[in-house]
Amino acid sequence: MSISKHTLNIIQKQFDLDCNLGEAHKIKDDMWIAPTVVLPGSRVINKLDPFFRVIIFMGKAYVMAEESTIPGWEEILKDYPAEWFFNYSRLRKIDRILNEYDREIVDTHIYYLPDADAPVIIEPEGLRWFNEAEIADSKEINPFHNAWPYSPTQPDVIGVGMPKGKTGETVVSTVQSKTQARGELSVTEMAALAGASLDGKYVKQIGIDVLPEYRGQGYAPMLVSVLKQKIMTEEYIPFYGTAESHAISRMTGVRSGFLPAFAELFVGKKDAYDPDRNKEE
Repeated sequence: MSISKHTLNIIQKQFDLDCNLGEAHKIKDDMWIAPTVVLPGSRVINKLDPFFRVIIFMGKAYVMAEESTIPGWEEILKDYPAEWFFNYSRLRKIDRILNEYDREIVDTHIYYLPDADAPVIIEPEGLRWFNEAEIADSKEINPFHNAWPYSPTQPDVIGVGMPKGKTGETVVSTVQSKTQARGELSVTEMAALAGASLDGKYVKQIGIDVLPEYRGQGYAPMLVSVLKQKIMTEEYIPFYGTAESHAISRMTGVRSGFLPAFAELFVGKKDAYDPDRNKEE
């Protein structure tokens, strides 16, 4: 199992944009810091704030911070080892400092990159591919919100679904999409769906959803694998993310031919980000 040098080189280019590393200077051997600049092609996460951002990648920490706060962060972070940056006691200290600027930590995520040694999955017959226009047409009837979140900053650009079998079929919503008008299967007729968003200049992020009655049949790793392979033919790097506590999702990533590769810390305006509320918006 390994991540190819090509993938590592391309994702590094993405991080150069995400954390403005062209202006970064070294705090210590495993840590760089740069002033906050939202560069074209960087990954912009809806409702989160670039006031402070951290990416941990291959034993290195890339930090981007509001320029006036950099001297203070340098003093605090000089004793933080990159590999253990997300230790809770350290995050708690960072959060207290962010609170002074009316910000707070709202999320940490672990992300996966393609395993160069993963076997190629032959696409099963009968899968339903969705293009960007069809995704937009399906917004009002889409039940797969992890696959297609409809983020204004991370546009959903592709999807692949496993149609429902006769068992478990439900009546299609009376809300008609343009895809239905063309006589094609609607997203409401899928048992599972993997989707990808264009997150940055070099990367597309994959999400997956399986309806409860169809879980445990291997649809998730199969669809994620097929979509991953498709994206790689387009010269983008596919990546997969999940929460550290979501063991099932993490296992899906591994079974789909991904390896854990980087972690990220996200910040938002204080009390403005509620994941339980925002997932319904």
